[in-house]
Amino acid sequence: MADSRAQLNQFLVEVFHDVMRLEEQELLKGPFKNLSVTEMHVIEAACDRQEKKENTMAALAARLRVSAGSLTIAVKTLEQKGYLLRQRSKADRRRVLVQPTSLGQKAYEVHRAFHRRMVESVCTQLKPEELEALTAALGVLHRFFGSI
Repeated sequence: MADSRAQLNQFLVEVFHDVMRLEEQELLKGPFKNLSVTEMHVIEAACDRQEKKENTMAALAARLRVSAGSLTIAVKTLEQKGYLLRQRSKADRRRVLVQPTSLGQKAYEVHRAFHRRMVESVCTQLKPEELEALTAALGVLHRFFGSI
């Protein structure tokens, strides 16, 4: 049992680093070399939340689990790079909305395509019952991370 726990810990650490490394390599070989993985995730959150009409600074900070100050710095940098825009809400001037530019939307689409290829690669190597078990296990892991 202790061996399984140690192996699981090692696996989680390595998978996290592998995904981050692959995302970084993908950014470096594409047209978005001036983005870090963290910046790409801010763009991703802004695009995802815009679709749900939840693209306020507060909602993005909560989604990314960062402070409002950290998000402000990241969004300001991404504005300067031409990926995002900040605008005050017309309905409530206290709220600041974050929207992707056309360049930001393109970066998001390229990033989503990378994730689709990654998922498809895994799915093609698993039997349906293995995929179901993996999905269930990752759901447990996700709920754990969400609870802390």
